[in-house]
Amino acid sequence: MSDRGLSRIAFASIVAGVGALLVAVVWGGWHYQGYDHARQYISELGATGAPTGGVVSQWGFVPNGLLVTVFFIMAAWILRRSALAVVACILLAMNGIGMTGAGVYPCDFECSRADPSPAAMLHDLFAVLGYLCAILGVLLLSLWAAISRARWLAAIGFVALAANIVGFPAIVAEVELVGLYQRGMETTLGLFMLAFGWSLMNSLRPAAAPT
Repeated sequence: MSDRGLSRIAFASIVAGVGALLVAVVWGGWHYQGYDHARQYISELGATGAPTGGVVSQWGFVPNGLLVTVFFIMAAWILRRSALAVVACILLAMNGIGMTGAGVYPCDFECSRADPSPAAMLHDLFAVLGYLCAILGVLLLSLWAAISRARWLAAIGFVALAANIVGFPAIVAEVELVGLYQRGMETTLGLFMLAFGWSLMNSLRPAAAPT
């Protein structure tokens, strides 16, 4: 299959992946009585014992993580002539693996950290590593976009980078509006992934990728 054809499959994958997470969060918040999107973690929708737990984890977090991983593996192959792009894509694929792991191992009810279960500890490990890989991956991919003369894509990437740099300490510290910070991180990251997928399919050609 040509790189152009592969880029179309990759774009379909990231659209489906981002869509799966969006639908799961909206559906979960709607069916979880009393849930506060601004003050609660997204993970609480998929937590053990949550009324939406199994559905959100299995049909939201896991598919999102798998499809993000597949997308960035394909993107790394398409942009194989650029070492910078390949490293960035591998890091962002690891973000997808982190989301997958966080779905397979849900946090405890309401993501309580009082006497955490082994699954909850693995959930936190996958989530933290996923976010750290996302931050570094977005930085490198934004730099690659800038030197590839895709300035609009680089601009979206730097916005996502800023949101994640600000939001990550906030969610670790469990600030009052932790849900708002996390949604800002996920929204900007998702938009950047979609923009990158669209650019890869339509304008960013492997032959033009700098090393």
